[in-house]
Order: sequence, then C-alpha cells, then structure tokens
Amino acid sequence: MAPRPWRHSRNGVNKVRQVAGSGDGDRQPEGLPPHVVSSYQQTRLHRQVGLFSQRLQIWAANPWRRFSLQLILLLGGFFFGSAIGMLTGAVNYLDPLAALACVVPIEVSVRSRRRLQQQSGDKLNLQLIDAARVGWLYGLLLEGFKLL
Repeated sequence: MAPRPWRHSRNGVNKVRQVAGSGDGDRQPEGLPPHVVSSYQQTRLHRQVGLFSQRLQIWAANPWRRFSLQLILLLGGFFFGSAIGMLTGAVNYLDPLAALACVVPIEVSVRSRRRLQQQSGDKLNLQLIDAARVGWLYGLLLEGFKLL
C-alpha cells in the first residue's frame, strides 16, 4: 500500500497513521519516511534557541559589544571560580566533589576548543568560552592563594 499524501484538518494538525508496532513512539506523519522526520517538534522556542548563536554573532559584530560580552563572561567565570573555592574552603567537607565540579567544565571547554577552532567564520563562541575559562581559573587560583 502506497503512503497517502498529507492531509490537513481545519486547525492545521497533520493526521498520523500507525506505521509499525503498538507503541506511541512508532507513529510517523503520513507520507514521510522515518529517517526524514525529526524526533523533536519544531516549536518556535526550538527555532529561536537554534538561531541564538547566529544572532549573537550578528549583534557582536561591533568590537565594543564583543569586548563587553567577553568581559562579562570573564568576570562571571571569576565569580563562579572564587565562589566554589570560597565555599569549599569554608566547609572543608566537599573537597573532592568541588574538585570534580571545577575540572569537568574546564576539560569540556578545552576539548571543545579544537572543534571550534576548525570552524570557518566568526570565532565568537571560541572567544567567549576562553574568556569564561580564564576567569574561572583565575578565581580558583586566587582563592587557593587566599587559603594558604
């Protein structure tokens, strides 16, 4: 049996038919092969989040905006780095967990750096991650020197 073309109801909702199996996860829109259909619904929020990086790069084309964005992330990273160092130094109970919470984001940012460097075009994402990482490390080191 050949798949039927799309049918739209009055409110714009596509009709679906059962393709295989009995579970709700097996339902696909009519007329499309399963590999074409995305598993996520394309909502307005989903599209806006997907376009956020492009809009941020367009907004940060001005050098002063780019610099201010990098400075905000540098200071935000410094704040979180010094806060983790101060809280774990005061409590002196969660040192291994705090060390893990500090190492994981830094390692993720270092490993994602190579992929971001190979991308063509604007390197704003790379610069922002580097600014946040430098601020985080500086805050941790400063708190470490305070605790000596």
